[in-house]
Amino acid sequence: MTIDEWERRIADFWTAFEASPGDGEDILDELDGLAAASPASDGRAHFERACIRDSTGRTASAVAFYEAGLAAGLDPVRHTRAHVQMASSQRALGHPDEALKILSRADPHALGGAPSAVRALALRDAGRHDEALRVALEALIPHLPRYQRSMANYARLLTED
Repeated sequence: MTIDEWERRIADFWTAFEASPGDGEDILDELDGLAAASPASDGRAHFERACIRDSTGRTASAVAFYEAGLAAGLDPVRHTRAHVQMASSQRALGHPDEALKILSRADPHALGGAPSAVRALALRDAGRHDEALRVALEALIPHLPRYQRSMANYARLLTED
């Protein structure tokens, strides 16, 4: 199987997964089988294994796969997704400080602002509510048709001494 064929099969898997209500072991086994068939020597198979575990509520086991994928190397999009998703997993597991540490390596504007969304949640979980609100507002500001300057000032004032 070529890498392009494998990527198509992975994309088809996720399309089918999104359309189905299933999250049982058969889904996990199917993705693990696809991952094992990857002709790539980088971390994409580990990354996909992490994703299916997160997507089926097996968050604790996803983290090790994200770490393995990052260690083996990922393309820029998967690299960013791995940081965001692993941070989200750490937050869900009750480790907001670890989530914030992971997110410090991600562009806050990547993936439509997903790193900022997870950062806001992690800050909230860490009890840093004003910082969380500031991050959320700052992520929203570029999408406002008006009031950008005012909202930027309000957001800044949330955490200014």
